[in-house]
Parts: sequence; C-alpha cells; structure tokens
Amino acid sequence: MVHQNEAGFHITCNLSSKCGVSYRTYSAYKSHIYRNHSHELHLKKEKADNTNMLGVNNSEEINYDSNVNANLLGNDAEEDSIDLLQDDEEETNNDTTNLFNSPVNQDDDLVTITDIEKSYASFILQLREEFFLPKSTTNSISSYIATLITHLQCLIKQKTMIHDARHSSEASSSQAVNTSSNKIVELEVVNNTMNEVRHSIERITRNEYQFVNYCKEYFNYDPPEEIIVSAPNERLECGYYIPIDKTLSSIFNTQHTLVQVVDNIKQQQEATAIDNDLMFSFRDGSYGARIDDNSLLIQLYADDIGLTNPIGAKKDQHKMFMVYFSLEDVPDQYHSRLDGINLVALCNSRILKNITKARRFFEPIIENLNQLQSQGICINGNKLKFSFSTMIADNLAAHMIGGFQSSFSNGYFCRRCYTSYADRNLPILMATAVGRTCIDHDDLVQQVTADPQKSPLMGIVGKSLLYDLVGFHSTTSLPGDLMHDFLEGICPIVIMALLKEALSLRLLTYARIQELTETFPYGHFDTSDRPPPIQVKHLQNDRISATASQKLCIFRLFPFIFYNIIDKIPSIIVYKQLREILDLVLSTPFRKEWLPILRDLCIAFQQSMLIYFPTKMVPKCHFVLEYDQIIKDYGPARKNWCMRYEAYHSYFKRIALRSNNFKNVPKMLASRYQMKQSYRLSRMALFKTFDQAIGIKNVKNNHFNNQLKQILIDHFGIIDIAKDLIQCNKYYHENVEYYRFGVYVVDFLNNNEAPGFIHVVNIIKKDQKWWLLVDILQTISYNDMLCAWEIKSTDNYSILDPHHLKYYAKGLDIYELNNSSFVSFNARFTFY
Repeated sequence: MVHQNEAGFHITCNLSSKCGVSYRTYSAYKSHIYRNHSHELHLKKEKADNTNMLGVNNSEEINYDSNVNANLLGNDAEEDSIDLLQDDEEETNNDTTNLFNSPVNQDDDLVTITDIEKSYASFILQLREEFFLPKSTTNSISSYIATLITHLQCLIKQKTMIHDARHSSEASSSQAVNTSSNKIVELEVVNNTMNEVRHSIERITRNEYQFVNYCKEYFNYDPPEEIIVSAPNERLECGYYIPIDKTLSSIFNTQHTLVQVVDNIKQQQEATAIDNDLMFSFRDGSYGARIDDNSLLIQLYADDIGLTNPIGAKKDQHKMFMVYFSLEDVPDQYHSRLDGINLVALCNSRILKNITKARRFFEPIIENLNQLQSQGICINGNKLKFSFSTMIADNLAAHMIGGFQSSFSNGYFCRRCYTSYADRNLPILMATAVGRTCIDHDDLVQQVTADPQKSPLMGIVGKSLLYDLVGFHSTTSLPGDLMHDFLEGICPIVIMALLKEALSLRLLTYARIQELTETFPYGHFDTSDRPPPIQVKHLQNDRISATASQKLCIFRLFPFIFYNIIDKIPSIIVYKQLREILDLVLSTPFRKEWLPILRDLCIAFQQSMLIYFPTKMVPKCHFVLEYDQIIKDYGPARKNWCMRYEAYHSYFKRIALRSNNFKNVPKMLASRYQMKQSYRLSRMALFKTFDQAIGIKNVKNNHFNNQLKQILIDHFGIIDIAKDLIQCNKYYHENVEYYRFGVYVVDFLNNNEAPGFIHVVNIIKKDQKWWLLVDILQTISYNDMLCAWEIKSTDNYSILDPHHLKYYAKGLDIYELNNSSFVSFNARFTFY
C-alpha cells in the first residue's frame, strides 16, 4: 500500500502455487484477492479475532481489511526479496518488509527490549550500508519514529480519558459487569514500554560511537586495524587493515559456505584424476605443484582507484590503493558475484611512492597471511588450511609490487622475460629473449640492492614489497591480466584499425559506423553490456569509450554488426586470429592439448600485425604472445583476471560520494565496509542458493500447440493446463538465469566437442517445482566468417529439470542473419 503510487509498481499473488498472477496497480491486485482468495481473508480474520487487543472487547466487530492486505503485501515482498547479482552492481538484500521480524524468534511470544534494539540496529545498518543513506537521514528517521511513539502515547492517553468519562455513569449504575471477555493493560505499563522502545531507538542513532557499540554487540562488528606508516618525527599517515583470518572465520562460520567450496575442490580433483589434460585452477598449473591439495587458495588483488571526478582539479587528491582477496575455489557459477571479494587493506596512494612506508603498509598483511598458511584456522571443529596462490593486478600495479620498472616505453618492460622495448616488434621466431627465473631475478635484486645506482637493472628496480610472503616470488606470482591485455588493450586497437581501413577503402562512412553501432539489436543477455555508439571523435582519437565488458561485447559481435563489409577488408584475418586466441584464453576449464594451438595462433597473430598494422605494435601485443606460457604456469587465465575486482570498486566510490566525508577517507571506507560485511554475514550465508521466478503469469490453453500439449501430458500425466500450471519469464537457480527464449549449452555432440544447445520455449511450474520446456536445437556448423555457431530448430521438444543441468556458461542470444540463426560466445567448451 505504501508504494502503490510509485512508478514501476509491480506485485505478484503467491497465495497459492497455482496463482502467481502479476498486477501493476494495487486496486487490481486487491480485487483479485477478493474475487479468488476470499477464503484466505476469512482465515486471516478468524485468526485475528483471537488476537489480544489493548482495551478492546473481543466480541466487538473490527475491520481487518487493511491489516489483511498489509500482511499479503508483506508476504509477497518476502517471497520476492532474493539477492541477484548484475555484472557491475553489488549485491543488496532488499528484504525490507521483515527487517523487524528477522532477529526475533517467531516461535516464542516473548519479545524483549534487546530484540527490538537488535532489530532496529539491523534496520539502520541496512539503510546505511546497503541503501547508502547518509547518517543525517537515518538520524531523521529515528527522530521521526521516536516522535511518532510519543504522539501515540498521547493519543492512547487521550482516548482512555474520553472512554472513562463517557462510561463512568454506566459503570456505576450497572449491577454486574462481565469482564471475562476484556483484556485490560494498565496505561502506566503501556507508557513505560513505549518509553523504553523510544529510548532504545534514540540511543542507537544518538551518535556514531553508540551505533558502533550496538554493531559490535549484535552483529560481531570488528573495526579495522590502523597501520601507522609514518616515522615518529613525521606527520601521521595511516593505512587501515582487516585481518584475513577474521574475515575467513566470518565467511566459514556457516557450514553451507564451507561445503560449497570443499565440494567444488573435490569435483575438480576427481575430474582431473579421470582426465589429467584438464586445468581448472592454479593447482593445475606448473606453479601450483607446491600447493597442498587439502588447502584453500587465497588470491590477492591490488589497484589504485580514484574516488572523485577523474577530470576535476582534485582527481588525484583522494586516490586510494586497495588490496582485496578472494577464494579461488569458489564454484564457477558464483565467480561473477561480488560478495566473494573481500577488503584486506587500503591507504592513500601517495604513501606507496615512499618505499619505506609501502613496506610498513604491507608488513601486517604479510605477517597475517604467513600465519594463516602455517597454522590455518579452526572453525566449528574443522581445521582449515590455506595457501597463497597469486597476486592479481594490472601491469602497472604488478610491476610496482614485484619491484619492476614502471615504464613500458623503454628498457626491459616485461616482467616475464628479458625483451627490451627496442626488440618488441621483432618476429617471435627471431627473438632471442629468454624467460626470467627465480635464481636470475634474485641475483639481479641483490645487485640493485648493493648498488642502487644500477637501477633499473634488466627492468628490476628493487626487492618486491611482498618479498617475505610465503609462496610469493616476483617471477612466479604475478600472472598476466587478460582484461587489461586483451579487452582494454589489443582488442579495441584491432577494432579501430579495421574500421579505419574500411573508411579508407570507402566501404563505410563515419555516419554509417555510428548508425550501425547505435541501432544494432542486442539480445537480452548482451543488453546489459551494450556499448555506446562509435562516433567520429572516437575514430579520430583512436579510442573506444566503453567499459571492459562493453568492449568485449562489441568485439564479439563485430562480424554481425558489420557483416556486409567484413569479407571485403583485407586485414580481417587479424580479427579472426585474435578472436580464436581470445576464445581459448577465456576458456574454463582449459585443456593442456590446446597450448600448442594457442602458441601457433600467437605467432601467426604477431606476424599478421606486423604486416597489416605495424604502427599498432604496443607492449600489450607482446604480452598477448605469452599467454600460452601464462596458462601453462598459472592455470586458466580467466581465473586470474581483474574484471570482477574492478567492478567492486564501485561500492567504495559510491560510499565516498554519498557520505561526502573526506577528512579520513581510508578509515571511513574501511569502517563502512566492515559494517556492511557484519550485517550481510549476520543475515545469510555466502553463496547461499536461492530459487526465484520473475514475471509469473497464468497459463492459458491456447499457449501451447497440440505437440507441446502432448509433451506436457507425457511428462506430467493428465492435467488441466489452465489450472495446474503457471509460467514465468525468468527463473534463477544457483546464480544461473534461465530466460524464456534464451539458448544454453547443455551437452557436446561428438569428438570435436561441438556444443549441444537448447532453446528455452517456456518455464512452467507444476506442484511447487519449476521445469524448462525446451527445444533441443540442431548444431549445423561453426561459421568462420561470423565466428559463431549456426543452429536450427527441429521441433524436438522436451522438459528438463534445471536442478540437473550442468553449468557451462550463462545464457546466449540468438542472432538472425540471412534466414539463419547463430549464437556467439567467447570461450571454447570441453566435456568433463
């Protein structure tokens, strides 16, 4: 009722498993309730008639319409409040209806002031850390609620006085008064109770100190630790640090999360035992041989982020250096979720320009992680072991942490080999550069340490900031990042070069390029990554203004957008070679037998670049050539990219802008993050699976043709389609979105590992269970020009259980071209 006049209002009836009708207006929903669920109203009323009311005779008639409808709305809100992750958004729990119910034991009629305090503290914590309301707003809410309680007390007192004056004469003249049906509470007791509630609400938001204490008491909030990086005689400079072992203890406090991670490790180990050609994680790379099979992998990430306007006068004044960590053993379908990323430490970026202060900043991180690797942690009687795997970062941050030179335009710019900038364009077969080894690197570090005047020596400027971390070495712990090397590096360079060549050949005009990129009909799954149109200024500046995911989208769909001219561009071979390379490096799991193929493709790609685009041979072209060795050493490259970590930056940027507090930014960000974590982990387990249906509607008999009706009857038996079935547009299971008309990979057809596809025709529910009505598609062939699989419908329908489908990739869109259907994706799938 509160939101019925808001734009986008939507409500679904879930009073029975056979209903599920959706309405956009509250009046229509209310009419539906009275028409089809009147028996539910009577049940609610009978139940409410037995409720004890203050100063009200149980035999009096009471109008419960508003209460019943409020309860119905609350139930729907509870059903729909399920966390779902978008690519560039953080997860939020929108279960606002039951905020006050969740901390209280529903099976116990006793509610204490402590329960109310915990409930209200949870409410304020959610408003602050998930809905990003500023402190002044939450204080205003508390003040209003306290004032409302005061007014309620006055109203009750006033009503009681009027009632006593009106009925005093009747009570004195009455011979006998039957009070057995009255439930009376003294007014003083009511006032005292309301005063306690009001005082509790006021105490929670009275000041930040009080609120933090409540968070510590009820949600196990642990404030971040301070790292003093300045010397005693210098101006105080601090970073802030959250111990990794404490974060892991909170994450694994629920058995569900631990079971998910351990089961995933066992499944991967069983698969590699059967087929040792598979590579799932860092364990399967050559550098992963040192890892204990029973330990969980901890992956670190580091990067700089700007919290203010990137083109403003203060763009570098509030630049933070962030360190995150995540567990590499999370199941693949949850890798896109941001709640698996955790803050370790942060400080102002200028601190790291001083090598002494930088080492002081990393010292507690190294100490805590070393202790965690040597001793592990004990949670709920389970002894857990952990091992450091890799440090993920872009090239600049990786070189800073590893002790390499920060310039990529001269000298030895590569951290994996001794290639110089002058030799970067030499054909790979003629190059004499050799790879860096631990022994050679340590020897060069000793020379630079002994004589700093030699820096940089073969690209080395000093000892790594993580030198004392167990399991870390500058040559074996800093893998390449395919997001920066490919998606933000060589892929947009090739796209812009191809378009400029098309312009020079007069195959396209500037206006036509903008029109094609602006009007292309992106599918459902690609819409979220829809790139902005390529305009004249982008072509002149030789730069695509888009995010990494948008650049990947336009690179993948380039043959579809410009299909009329791609066969007329002489240099299109460069795109095809790069596309095959990208499909391989994005594959998870990866097969070792693909490594020679990837190597040959890299050699051919470099030769083609030298022929067609020699002026575009930037250092990232050299980094691309090393990915066969990177995958061999570190496992699948997709497990080591920065994509999801960089998406997590948006949370801290939003907090900084909403709070408008720039006095001590690192402390504010770390404290707010810890509050959010304490709230989130107190309400649900990490990677908890939810099933949710969106867009529920009734099914009509004319929705299915005779063939589909027969399929339904063969599967469910004799049913009344209109009464026994309902349908929905989307269904989420284990973080996988099943969408009507979406295409999914479910199997492989032959030894060539051609994928088998299904097309979801409808999503139906029968007896509290959702099913997929699918069309099993025929895979025709792989189209080399479009870099896509051609598919065809053969009307081979079936009903599948989404709980039994194996996850290979998210849903795919169908693109029609010349009366043929195609699906395009960036990966090579394999059976295991």
